[in-house]
Amino acid sequence: MNRFFFTFSLASGLAVVAPVFAAPAAPPLSAAQTEFFESKVRPVLAKNCYKCHSAESAKVKGGLLLDTRDGLLKGGDTGPAIVAGDADKSLLVKAIRYSDPDLQMPPKGEKLSEQQIADLVNWVKMGAPDPRTGTATAGAKKAYAKDHWSFQPVKKPVVPRVKDMDRLGDDVDAFIIAKLEDQGMKLSPSADRRTLIRRVYYDLVGLPPSPEAVQAFLDDKSPTAFEKIIDRLLASPQYGERWGRHWLDVARYADTKGEIKRQRDTPLYPFAWTYRDYVIRSFNEDKPFDRFIIEQIAADKLPLPKDSPSLAALGFLTLGERFQGNENDIINDRIDVVSKGFLGLSVSCARCHDHMFDPIPTQDYYSLRGIFSSSYEPKIEPIIGALNTRDPNYADYFKQRTELQTKLDDMLPKLRKGDQKAKKELQKERIETQNKIDALELTHPGAPGRAHVLLDNEKPKDSPVFLRGEAENKGPSVPRQFLECLSGPNRKPFTIGSGRIELANAIASKSNPLTARVAVNRIWQHHFGEGIVSSPDDFGSMGSPPTHPELLDYLATYFADHEWSVKAMHKLILLSSAWQQASDNNPRFAQIDPFNHLLWRQNVRRLEFEPLRDSLLAMGGKLDTNLYGKPVPLAQARGRNARAAMILEPSHRIQDMGYTTRRTIYGYIDRSDLPEVFNHFDFANPDMASGKRYQTTVPQQALFLMNSPLVVEQARNLVEREDVKRLNSDEAKIQRLYEIIYQRPPRVEEIQMGMEFLEDAATPADSSPATAATQPVGFGKGKGKLQDQVQARREAMIAGRKAGVRELKPLGAWAEYTHALILANEASFVN
Repeated sequence: MNRFFFTFSLASGLAVVAPVFAAPAAPPLSAAQTEFFESKVRPVLAKNCYKCHSAESAKVKGGLLLDTRDGLLKGGDTGPAIVAGDADKSLLVKAIRYSDPDLQMPPKGEKLSEQQIADLVNWVKMGAPDPRTGTATAGAKKAYAKDHWSFQPVKKPVVPRVKDMDRLGDDVDAFIIAKLEDQGMKLSPSADRRTLIRRVYYDLVGLPPSPEAVQAFLDDKSPTAFEKIIDRLLASPQYGERWGRHWLDVARYADTKGEIKRQRDTPLYPFAWTYRDYVIRSFNEDKPFDRFIIEQIAADKLPLPKDSPSLAALGFLTLGERFQGNENDIINDRIDVVSKGFLGLSVSCARCHDHMFDPIPTQDYYSLRGIFSSSYEPKIEPIIGALNTRDPNYADYFKQRTELQTKLDDMLPKLRKGDQKAKKELQKERIETQNKIDALELTHPGAPGRAHVLLDNEKPKDSPVFLRGEAENKGPSVPRQFLECLSGPNRKPFTIGSGRIELANAIASKSNPLTARVAVNRIWQHHFGEGIVSSPDDFGSMGSPPTHPELLDYLATYFADHEWSVKAMHKLILLSSAWQQASDNNPRFAQIDPFNHLLWRQNVRRLEFEPLRDSLLAMGGKLDTNLYGKPVPLAQARGRNARAAMILEPSHRIQDMGYTTRRTIYGYIDRSDLPEVFNHFDFANPDMASGKRYQTTVPQQALFLMNSPLVVEQARNLVEREDVKRLNSDEAKIQRLYEIIYQRPPRVEEIQMGMEFLEDAATPADSSPATAATQPVGFGKGKGKLQDQVQARREAMIAGRKAGVRELKPLGAWAEYTHALILANEASFVN
């Protein structure tokens, strides 16, 4: 059959699916759905289908257009190409599967790969989410996009006048109150002091305040009491750990490479941790954000010492997914993380065609591609920091490293000769040796830290445009330069090496309308639970509009005027009445603004996994507060890289994996096999830049708190704390537990419930561990929710014991009671 017949068969055969209809309005898509379409679906359609089935086709075959959502749903001359949600009934799926010899697309035996077919099938099954529209011409869309608010220069707005002068904490409040007054609303009353100190501790350091810190704040009657708390927390080393983790989400940080060709590459990034430590240090030092940007794109082009720790900043570019060694996909990932992370733009959507919604032509994508294709990663990473060659640990490391390297070097000549079977065995041995080298670098205490850097090629080259994204279908070359929509009329090609330093300076420029807006929006989001722009990685035409555009510009100008200081932004926001207001509901205001876009109250926020886990360890008095260093396993690894995780476990015993007391930010992140608990608690996907974690509520979250030996041990440890054990009365112990876990004293009825539970328990205390291990805790009758919680926890623990790695000994009454307090929502939420 010829190509036309195949095309016509598909377009005409669509009639059996449904009659002609008008496509329904597109439902709003999540960021993950849009990302899937843009990375997995659109490139396949553009490469294999648009030549005959798009508005750019010389002749549209069979009336079938696949370059818009409406065209896809309408189908060919007589019906739709897909049935959203049902792959088996979709003729497009039938055609790409080649299951019918008379209906095969692409034609001439150019069948898609199994992975491409699987992606399209999964896309149809998930409802065929499609962000494309077909309602505007390309020229009209481009003109509209250039007028989009985020591409306009940032101008410092006039601070509005408001009636409620009593609530003006700073200029931030004026913008919030003005919007509220327009709707006949006002801020909620200020939160009480216990709520404020708990809130600010979790916001800035991700840990609960101690009872002593709470009491000191309550006793400090000075007008600057809260400001002093802010200053102390911003100076704390734990601040960088909290806010560094936020940035690592954007940087898609991981300790492994993801999908690789295992016969050619090894899975570990042995020095990824040096980038993580660089990020933590940068936040602790309040490194100006413009400098932070420049170092992560072009630290190697700055006048730095050759062993400067700042070289580790280049891990922002180099620590992404490896895509089985596909250079074009690796470069695309780097373009994506730079553009989303700093500019809030999805430039990678212009890889196959002009951006559908934003003024980013394909030529601009390949201008950036030329920058990154003119850079390379050296085979030997530079050592950073001081090197003590007299350290015995270093001597042992050097001896082992030299032996392994010699073995590796001896293999190289042999790989060039011999039969295929011998070469295959030798290649396997080579990879195994390289794995041992990576493991040695990652785990040996004498191994020096190195940086995963990017350097400029000696002879940088411009990149050709890949027509329809096809690397083998090259168009004209385009100069290495910045985006047209952000450069103005005087855009000039980059001439310094690859152009990375010029790209970094263009992004970090005060005249760039996006950089400061995107940065302050990220900061605001982590203080309120929602950004002024609720799509932090998309400030383009398809992103959410700002709820307070004037406030966003005020914050952006304040940020740049205050030397790009992130800590200055914290202080500005935290001293506002808007941030300090209570989170209580107001039924009338909730009817007007049900999603609290106008900020008439503070948002109640659930703790992410990191502060939740860290808080439990801190409450139990076991949190390891040492800074920096190599990663530690946070859960038992069962995937391909379990061996590497085992090496990282200090005891090298599988039953000890996951019980480290280090802060969660130091956990080993395997992007190809994330621990289940990370997924249960909505951990950021390390395969892409993630400026916002989307929250789910699933049973596994409660089961973790019920079953995890780490959590159970902290309940025990909490009861064994000296400040709890030394108290003489049960009522005093209950009060102390509430102050440690909830940062407040218990109410009268809560004390009564606790006393009744302890009286009814068969094991009165944890002072006799042998008894507690053999006698089950007894429960009284009808004692309400507390008893129900404890009983449910006990049943879950029994089930968990069968599947767990460590044996869980039954808890005594006090530890049971403490565990029940930990399970309550109040311990996991900040109001």
